[in-house]
Formats: sequence, structure tokens, C-alpha cells
Amino acid sequence: MSNSYSQLGLGLALAGAALIPTAYLLLSSIPLTALGISLTVLGVICLVLGRTRPRIPPEVSSLLMETGLENLASLLEELGLKSKGMYLPSSLTSNQPQALIPLHSNPEFPQLKQAVPKRLIVQYGPNPENIGLLVTTVGSNIINMLESKPGSSSEEISAALTTILVGTLDVADGVKVHLGDNSTVVTISHPRLEYKNTWLCESLGSPLACVTASLVAEALDTPVIVEREEQRRGENLIELHILR
Repeated sequence: MSNSYSQLGLGLALAGAALIPTAYLLLSSIPLTALGISLTVLGVICLVLGRTRPRIPPEVSSLLMETGLENLASLLEELGLKSKGMYLPSSLTSNQPQALIPLHSNPEFPQLKQAVPKRLIVQYGPNPENIGLLVTTVGSNIINMLESKPGSSSEEISAALTTILVGTLDVADGVKVHLGDNSTVVTISHPRLEYKNTWLCESLGSPLACVTASLVAEALDTPVIVEREEQRRGENLIELHILR
């Protein structure tokens, strides 16, 4: 079904195309001829805008995201899970970047040597208490928005996050990444993605933190944890702990 831009563009283009020969040949009017040319140009621009308009409106995407986050937050609250989630790269999930939420508080994360099973409840270590929930987050499909997997340097991770957050999603004005041995600090300038401080944020962080942690885990090919998240004036600071 054609959208409003396409309908408007078609109408303007047809009106301009009809006005140009009438004004120039029959009426010999330069101003009306210029008006016809202008209508045709505006019509073509509207037709192009109609093709670039996303099939799913942003409001629908926001509604779906909020619904999914609220359902996941309700599940964690019902189970009483307050442990920090561990973001896994796709090499450890055999599918896409996902988050592993331990069922026990303050767990010790063993070094994962093989991919975890593709299930909701998984065992990620040799001990009986190494059981958690493997969930899909806001950042799980974010890697598909990039042409290729980002490199492991600060510059490459910063460029990838800038492409996603600033270019594709348009939810921030800039991204800075400081990569250390066991931690990564990401500063997001002027974030525009609002979120509620729910039970889910205590475990996995905000939606921006989910996107950031998923991409960093994929770039470094190692699990990461959202250690700290701080909102400053015009900035969102996200500190990630790298599990090597």
C-alpha cells in the first residue's frame, strides 16, 4: 500500500507534467511554466521520500521493544533474579549475541570453552550452580546492521557504535570508547533513548547498555558484563567488565 509521501508525490508530479505544456504552449506564461516545473520536482522528491520511509513506523518498533522489555523484566522479578547478566558473543551461542543471567546471586563465571545450548535454561559451567537463563536482548540483532564484524581496537569499536547509535538508530550524537585490559568505558553523548529503571536494568542495563555490551562482546569475542552505568548531564557513561 502506498504511503502519504508517494500519494502526494504522484499527485504533484502529474499536476506539474500537465501544467508545463499547457502554460508554455497554450498560455505562453513563463511563471506558470516555472510553477509546473517546481511541482514536478517536488513530486519526484516526495516519491523518493516515500520509498525511503521504513515499512514499520518507529512508533510500532518502540511499542514492540517496550513490550518485550517489560515481559522480560516481569520474568526476572518473578524469579527474583538480581545477578548481573553476562553478554555472550555469537561464537558462544551458535546463533547471535545473547545475554546469560545466572540463577544464583553473585556467581563465579567460569571460562566458557564451548557454545552454550540454544535453550532458555542452560548450564554454562561444570558446577551444579552454573545454571542461568539465556535471553535475547535489544542488542542481539544489532550486529546484523553492520556490513562486517567490528575489530577489537578502541577505534573500530567506536566507529561501529557510532554507525549504529548515531547513524542507523539516531539515538545519540556521539560515542567515545576507552578500551582497557579488563574493562571498557563507553561514553555516549546526548542519548535520546529513554528507559525505565526496572528490575531488568539492574541485571542487563539500559537498552543503550544492551546494544553497547552486545557489540563489544562480539568485537572482542569474549563475554562482558555491564559493571556500572551512570547518567550525567548530556552523557551516558557505561563501564563494561571484560571476562577473558
